[in-house]
Amino acid sequence: MELILDIPLGFALGFVIGLTGVGGGAIVAPALYVILGMNYAEAVALSLIYSVFTKIFSVIQHLRQGTVLWKLTLLYGLSGIPGAVVGSRVLYLAGEDTRGLFPFLMSAVLGIVSLLILLETKIQALFSRQKPFHPDEIGWKAGLAIAGFQQVVGMLMGLTSIGSGSLVILSLVYLFKISAREIVGSNIAIALLMVIPASLTHFAVGGVPWRT
Repeated sequence: MELILDIPLGFALGFVIGLTGVGGGAIVAPALYVILGMNYAEAVALSLIYSVFTKIFSVIQHLRQGTVLWKLTLLYGLSGIPGAVVGSRVLYLAGEDTRGLFPFLMSAVLGIVSLLILLETKIQALFSRQKPFHPDEIGWKAGLAIAGFQQVVGMLMGLTSIGSGSLVILSLVYLFKISAREIVGSNIAIALLMVIPASLTHFAVGGVPWRT
């Protein structure tokens, strides 16, 4: 019976992600937790594994198109790894009372992501606005600010599987003088750099439900 539900749900999730472009973490983990009734930590772990595979194929395509800006990608991606690892580890180290708060954290992050989607038309207008930074000219102060921001994004991703796409792409839109295609390509590559170590951390502590 569970398999009968798993297959159409997987198809539906893939269809919605492909149709809307919304990150897998924002859809897969809540669906696994709410619809299939999976353990919260397992839902997050499986969502991160799912994201690894989908993002690999997307990154390959963007690399072929030349839309990944490596300097920006490495700055964002590598600086977010410690937060992603810590967030993933905290999920299993937290006590029962604290662990019960994580679904509410996921709901809050989903609310923020939903708001960003609703404001998409206004965000699009930012592409014509003067941006403060060029991807090849990032000073040390801006680099530190980005690193601090990425620590928070990484921790949220490790705890909820959400944020590595939506929150990062918003900062790229606001801050950098690059095209929309370069923003999308770089954002996916950044997310992949963060999702891999987060997934490995979940795997190391036995949080990946391979039976699913």
